[in-house]
Amino acid sequence: MTDKVKKIFLYGGLLAGIALVIGIIISATAPTLKIIATEISASDHILGTTEPKITMIEYSDFQCPACKQYGAVVREVVAEFENHIMFTYRSFPLRKIHSNAMISAQAAQAAGLQGKFWEMHDVLFISQEIWSPMTQEQATETFKQYAKELGLDVEKFAKDISSNEVLEKIAADEKSANAAGLDHTPTFFLNGKEINNPRSLDEFRKVIREELAKINK
Repeated sequence: MTDKVKKIFLYGGLLAGIALVIGIIISATAPTLKIIATEISASDHILGTTEPKITMIEYSDFQCPACKQYGAVVREVVAEFENHIMFTYRSFPLRKIHSNAMISAQAAQAAGLQGKFWEMHDVLFISQEIWSPMTQEQATETFKQYAKELGLDVEKFAKDISSNEVLEKIAADEKSANAAGLDHTPTFFLNGKEINNPRSLDEFRKVIREELAKINK
């Protein structure tokens, strides 16, 4: 074996060793995908079919910019697979970093008591940049204006936004998120198993189609 060949083997072995170490590090540090035990219930806000092949649960924060981006994507996915999927949004307000996370979650739930959860859901995400920098008091007044524009009983909405019913629903959502060990938003569960957040609408479609293919085998 010539010196040149020996060097090639040496470098090759070195590179292989480095690749192995990197693989071990990545494997050790990669997050473990979680399982959720809490099934969709009558108290959840649902889109899609009531007889699904697939259930998808999202834990989200209305003040989270990433959640806003996924909001529109999820709507398209559910519309496309509406005969196969049941989707629900659950509140997981990250209060430590988002000052209006909780009050916005309350606004959505209060609208839900008048049958317009999803309408408020969409408005909150669309207008996120408007109310995010506001004080909680200013945001609350802004949400009342949104309620009026959505045709809600504003007086009832104003009472419901801080009602026990609304606070208990959010607490239940948070409890199920904490039980699953969640620490970020958005987080998606497909048939009870957490998925890596798809980076595009096409990737989301791919995940759904792969799950349907497994079920239809």
